[in-house]
Amino acid sequence: MPELPCPPGISRAEWENNLSEPAVYSGEAPDRSREQDVTGPDGEAMGRFREILLHTGDLEWIDKTLEGLSHKMLWRNDETGASIALVRFKKGSGIPSRHSHASNQFMFCLQGRYTYVPTGLTLTPGSFYWNPKGSLHGPTHAEEDTVLLEVYDGPHYPTQPEWYSSADDAR
Repeated sequence: MPELPCPPGISRAEWENNLSEPAVYSGEAPDRSREQDVTGPDGEAMGRFREILLHTGDLEWIDKTLEGLSHKMLWRNDETGASIALVRFKKGSGIPSRHSHASNQFMFCLQGRYTYVPTGLTLTPGSFYWNPKGSLHGPTHAEEDTVLLEVYDGPHYPTQPEWYSSADDAR
């Protein structure tokens, strides 16, 4: 990890101590911005971070095991399961069945048309969607290639959904 230069007007001592508390984060932003690796009280690998800037256009889309779905994981708190990701549904894809989440799910539509089939709710660019913890919803259908900013304030699912063949995809 390259050491960042101390900015003008900030003392070397302040700069060296201006790191986050040790934390367990994953995703592209923390992987690129970890300043120190530390060992936590239970021997777990943790990191300390500064301000983090990530250009999402520099990241590759990672395919999930559900056909037509990919993501760019921006941040995840591995202790709580909370996360922030860009998710992309190819036209014609979607979540195949009703389901609920183990935390609140928030989505902001950046591109496309993404419909919750039973209710007819359709996310279009600029739409904000909140699915409260435990609320059944879906199936869904991407009427166009769709990109959503998706935020969970805790773990995604109470159990691994049948449409994922990988447990990592349900995180």
